[in-house]
Amino acid sequence: MKVVFVGNRSSRPTDGGGDTFQRLLLEGLQRLRSSHECSFVAPERSKGVVQSLVVQHQIDLVWFTCPYFEPVEVPFATTVWDLGHRQMPWFPELSLSGWTFDEREHYYRSVLPRASLVVIGNATGARAVSSFYQVPRESLWEIPLPVDAAGLQVVKVDSAAIESLGLKPAEYLFYPAQFWPHKNHVTLVDALALLRASGRDLKLVFSGSDKGNRAHVEAYAAQRGLTDSVVFAGFVETAVLHQLYLNAFAMVFGSLLGPDNLPPLEAMALGCPVVCAAYEGAHEQLGEAALFFDGLDAREAAVQVARLEDASLRTKLIESGRALVQTRTPDEYLRLVTAALDRFAHTRRLWAAGNSYRHPPG
Repeated sequence: MKVVFVGNRSSRPTDGGGDTFQRLLLEGLQRLRSSHECSFVAPERSKGVVQSLVVQHQIDLVWFTCPYFEPVEVPFATTVWDLGHRQMPWFPELSLSGWTFDEREHYYRSVLPRASLVVIGNATGARAVSSFYQVPRESLWEIPLPVDAAGLQVVKVDSAAIESLGLKPAEYLFYPAQFWPHKNHVTLVDALALLRASGRDLKLVFSGSDKGNRAHVEAYAAQRGLTDSVVFAGFVETAVLHQLYLNAFAMVFGSLLGPDNLPPLEAMALGCPVVCAAYEGAHEQLGEAALFFDGLDAREAAVQVARLEDASLRTKLIESGRALVQTRTPDEYLRLVTAALDRFAHTRRLWAAGNSYRHPPG
């Protein structure tokens, strides 16, 4: 088949995981050897770029790799990152601001029932798609998020890169996340307070761009008497981000939203142990390579962090994480994508390539 992958990569590095995912996908496509003829295009809203490409090159299938869609007259696949607006509609960023609840719901109700293939990270996500939008199970493909394990595992430790933030190796917890409420920074501040009260002299480092909630988290840290112990690093360049992982005592991932997330995989690839909120899908995504806590239970989070003082447990987690990310490479992601294409090709060959089949008049 001739397949075009449609991505809407941001030019803003502060846009985070979605942009990273599409970068890895594009790089993987450039290496891909497949019986299918694959290409990648960035759309221009309201200009029908994708459908024009379909007609011009007789495309058989369009794959939308992000929450973007424009009408095409051939079968299409779509990638779902999460359904947070249905699972956690009380969070303003999932209902009221930016991409609102009604806009999200219109998009998913319009697109998912018509998609030939719907891709999501794991069975937990697939069940949500099927439950909320009645997508047939045979149309759902579980393909876990990829991570650039090979590229990350060769990064060397450089503690000088964190000195400007007033940090020392192994004396802080790290959480990279945009400042959305569902990212759950406040619970981690509470966990830090408990750890420090028990005599553990750790700091907590937050990196990520402000989406409107940073001032609230800063005020909360001050209220808990932790102004000097919580570091707000803001958006950091990639090289500094890597060093924050590499030098941390642990990466503590607080997000309440799944079904899967990239930062835990990045941490594992860099040899940083992971303590993770048990969002729906977390156990399925990370297995035995992380320690888990109830996302809103600061005491449980603190207990799990403290367990990492056990050197044997720490080593086991790091080794399990490194083994896990070897199964989550961009090439493995595209191998599973190719398997989905191979399956659908048996159906697609039943009518001609190019534009849509139309009934003759009368």
